Amino acid sequence: MPIEVVEFTDDHLQAAAALVAARYGVEIEQEPLLSRRYQHTAETLPFLRRLRSRGPGVAALEDGRLVGFIQGSVSMFKGVQTAYVPDSGHGTDTQNSRNVYRDMYAQLAARWVASGCFVHNISIMAHHRQAMDAFHTLGFGMINIDAIRDFSPGPDSPDGVEIRRAGLRDLDAVVSLETKLGRHLASSAAFLPMLPDPGRRRSVEEQLSNSDEPTWVARYEGATVGFVAIESTGRGPVLARSDDGIMSLVGAFVEPETRSLGVGRALLNIALEWGRSAEYGVCVVDFESANIEGTRFWLGAGFRPVIYSLSRRLDDRIAWATE
Repeated sequence: MPIEVVEFTDDHLQAAAALVAARYGVEIEQEPLLSRRYQHTAETLPFLRRLRSRGPGVAALEDGRLVGFIQGSVSMFKGVQTAYVPDSGHGTDTQNSRNVYRDMYAQLAARWVASGCFVHNISIMAHHRQAMDAFHTLGFGMINIDAIRDFSPGPDSPDGVEIRRAGLRDLDAVVSLETKLGRHLASSAAFLPMLPDPGRRRSVEEQLSNSDEPTWVARYEGATVGFVAIESTGRGPVLARSDDGIMSLVGAFVEPETRSLGVGRALLNIALEWGRSAEYGVCVVDFESANIEGTRFWLGAGFRPVIYSLSRRLDDRIAWATE
């Protein structure tokens, strides 16, 4: 029976939520630290309901049965009209997932482009190989990794390095380190534009004033040489970050000349120790896959990927150059 790709409607919501829950259950078999919550259709359904009003979607039907779907949102992101499909916004139930994904994307992408949307992003659960292969063959490249680990302790602070909880007295130092982090991400190979951020100082001040979501700094030879900041994650952009008991690392940087001392590992260990004492269940971090130093550090520190986010940016001349 041929597979038909049609518009996604409310009638497809329940079956689509079941596909997401089933895929998530497969991921749990590979990564037991994931919350058990989202292997249940009732828990994935609200995510899909929210997506329905944010952009078009498509469904793949075989003999009237839903065997695949893609439902995303379209919005302004970094000043550009962008389509984004979270891990809860797609799924398949077929041995031929790769080709079904390709056919579904072809139809949905035509609608995105017709509406002036030329940047297409998607988040895929880390062990969904057919989905990864489908979108790689469609011209998508990796941009971001979400990874998790437990709270098992790491190394103690190296000699001569002081790790302490940051306060307002550290405002200037943390603002400086966050600025350096931005410069690092603007350099090769990440090349993320460092745009003016007039609210940066105020944001850091609020961060340092939050007793429930601490920041730590590392000091060496009288200078502040690194920081790490955390926040509690209740509902994130992907399922792996959308549950209670998740501690997210949301900012970290160490001066290059002190990295070999083990400052980064010492900062991480303090954050993990705090999370363990606060009874968090899992620690999560996300980072740009093109951030070579960051990728090496986080994966080397015991974090395991649970989500890969991919992107495709079309030449916007396709809006008129078709003949």
